[in-house]
Amino acid sequence: MRRADRISAFVEALWDWYAANKRTLPWRDLSESDPVMRAYKVMVSEIMLQQTQVSRVKIMFKDFIDLFPNIESLALASNREVLLAWRGMGYNSRALRLRDAARMILKAESCQLSAFRSFPSEVRELRSIPGIGSYTAAAIRNFALGIPTPCIDTNIRRILHRTFVGPESPDGTWEKDDGYLLKIADDVLHAALNTEKLLAFGFQLKAHGIPQDAAQWHAALMDFGSLVQTKRNPRWDICPLTAKGIMKTTLRSFEQRALSSKSGSKLTAHSLKLEPGRYVGSRFVPNRIFRGKVVEELRDAKQLSLDDIGRRICLDWSPREHRKWLRGILDKLEKDRMLKKQGGTYAMSEDDE
Repeated sequence: MRRADRISAFVEALWDWYAANKRTLPWRDLSESDPVMRAYKVMVSEIMLQQTQVSRVKIMFKDFIDLFPNIESLALASNREVLLAWRGMGYNSRALRLRDAARMILKAESCQLSAFRSFPSEVRELRSIPGIGSYTAAAIRNFALGIPTPCIDTNIRRILHRTFVGPESPDGTWEKDDGYLLKIADDVLHAALNTEKLLAFGFQLKAHGIPQDAAQWHAALMDFGSLVQTKRNPRWDICPLTAKGIMKTTLRSFEQRALSSKSGSKLTAHSLKLEPGRYVGSRFVPNRIFRGKVVEELRDAKQLSLDDIGRRICLDWSPREHRKWLRGILDKLEKDRMLKKQGGTYAMSEDDE
């Protein structure tokens, strides 16, 4: 199949699948006509989704927006207020980066909070904001501002690579890099928004009540990656790209890659790049888990000593063995402005001053 034909068939199949399988999520199909409010909510949802499952974000997003209904209220929030609102999300530094992003956007506008009426729209401007990378910048443009912008995230990378290149390598890497896939994403996006060409195929998305725009196209990719072409167990039985021979990756080629990975060289402790952490019994626990536990304890306690924290977060707490290790974690949390040291005790940081 020629590449142009594969793109056309891919777009038609994805739009058709999405019309019947679209997910309802609170940060989609926003009712606000104000682009600032839309951009704010999209920014919040995208940063939440960076390292948290959709099911959890669906709950937390509404509660967070209720507490901070606009960018001004988030910008005025203290560290403690934001970290309390982030309870249950994990990776707590995201909360402070999100709040800092709100402050930077308002500061860049050089206006009083009550007069804030615009949101950065250029990729360069968006990427200069803490916590906003290439994909998040593109998501704000696509989902909030209506500016078609090709982008790559984990779902899109997986779908495009499997469709136009082939399965991922046994070690989880990709034959083609994101630069190559971004060009495909651009071609695919143009085809997805080409109403005249789609109508020539006899396809009409509007008949399903779904506008054919950049926001809906990228939502279709996300949903397809989350529900069908998943990372470990793709649903080959319901994949329309497989049924129509559009995807270069097949069940057989995918399984062959998986088998070659299992029969390959054995992984050793030296070949694995383990993140910092320590063993609790026979189980390796990354430091990020302990960081989260520290923040969780300080959310509910006004102040705790180092030993108090150690006893609360470590089943095997030994002051002689673990005090230096825990102090390193607490120092890092203090540097990241999530807690502050007061004499011999620690408390959640009220603000970053």
